[in-house]
Amino acid sequence: MDAVILCGDRGASRMVEGESKAFLFMHGLPLFLRVAQSAARVERVARIFIIGDKKKIDLRLSRHPILAKPVVTLEQKGSLLENIMAGFIATIEGYQPGMEKTDPRIAGKVVMLMPGDTPLLHPAEINEMLDGADMEKYDYVAGFTPDHVLARYGPSVGKPGVSMAYMHFREGLYRINNLHVARPFACSNMDVVQLLYASRYQKDLRNIIHLTRDMWRHHVKTQSLVLYAKLQAAMFLSFARLRFLSDIVRRGIPMESVAVAAGRILGMRVGWAVTTRGGAALDVDNDIDYETMKIMFHTWKEMQE
Repeated sequence: MDAVILCGDRGASRMVEGESKAFLFMHGLPLFLRVAQSAARVERVARIFIIGDKKKIDLRLSRHPILAKPVVTLEQKGSLLENIMAGFIATIEGYQPGMEKTDPRIAGKVVMLMPGDTPLLHPAEINEMLDGADMEKYDYVAGFTPDHVLARYGPSVGKPGVSMAYMHFREGLYRINNLHVARPFACSNMDVVQLLYASRYQKDLRNIIHLTRDMWRHHVKTQSLVLYAKLQAAMFLSFARLRFLSDIVRRGIPMESVAVAAGRILGMRVGWAVTTRGGAALDVDNDIDYETMKIMFHTWKEMQE
């Protein structure tokens, strides 16, 4: 399977310390290159496609030519959705628009997607994701990591850490971990991807309102909006330290129902895979998390082995 590393810094992307996140350095290497190194160590990854500021990517690669897999660099487009499709289409030799309508192999092409700002991503985590992604059954599989795994990266007495928000399901608390396996041509509502990305920081009330509005505009069934409201209620109650109430609410949020609702929104079959290393969930979202990762990087790397 080909892997596409998304390093774009346009649209709804965020800067950290005045720099595009993928190009920040972590102990001598840019973040995107640490991601690429992990992908290169996975036997089932055939080629690595990196899309973003091509000049920057090529410059960093020329200074650190240490990848053992074929690498293709691509100039970024204007949005995450455009970058996903440009990266994906680049994996198809000789692609011409419309070929997916006549060639089942192209229509069924699967790719792995990951961001360029997860420096603690471990090759074993990628393998877990590929093992769990049943692409006979699904068209898109999202990676999830449980809270008990990520608790190891949280703050403790005398040690900094990264605090994370979780999705509260009947089966437990999970965080979307930034690994995705997808069959992009199977998605009939591709424009929704950009809407979800733009409203991804669900601690922000404005994003909650915007996403609810956008879901309504896309004629999402009431059942899906109810599930979304329950997810938000469970998260809010947890933040308010009312864990017992949050646990009551999440009993009505089975993971399978959420996957079905997500599939309805995207227009494709949606599933999930669980990974247990934790590094994929540790993306650099802000200055504080970045500085914390620099301090704890070697300790956390050793913990993953």
